[in-house]
Amino acid sequence: MNKLSPEVDRQVRIELLRARAAVEREALVHNVAGLTESLSPAHLVRGLMPRLGASNIPGLAWQAFSLVRRYPVITSSLSTIFLRGKRSRLLKLASAAAVGWQVYRGWQARQGQRYATRAAAVTSPIPPTSRPPSV
Repeated sequence: MNKLSPEVDRQVRIELLRARAAVEREALVHNVAGLTESLSPAHLVRGLMPRLGASNIPGLAWQAFSLVRRYPVITSSLSTIFLRGKRSRLLKLASAAAVGWQVYRGWQARQGQRYATRAAAVTSPIPPTSRPPSV
């Protein structure tokens, strides 16, 4: 076996550390992007939308409780909105309008996804394959 010189061994080790750092930076960027997406208000509203059925009231209550425990600022902002003096009616209406708008946007996006999925299934009766068609 031919042993590498200490200088070459050191250079190889440095390059491996650089590659590892680059991979970890990429993973960090990917995870931050995923976290940003999952914490967006639209995504949070979409997460609540499928569970809003009348048959799932206990599940909805439990989810609201866990959401309030996870994000205490929700309780604080709700108490500020509903217990304020002169401007309470305007703030209530504005907050209800904002929540309603987000719910509507989430519902609209979900409807668009359903129609796009159905249209793709109708226009392409052959399921996609990972191999290109043979000529």
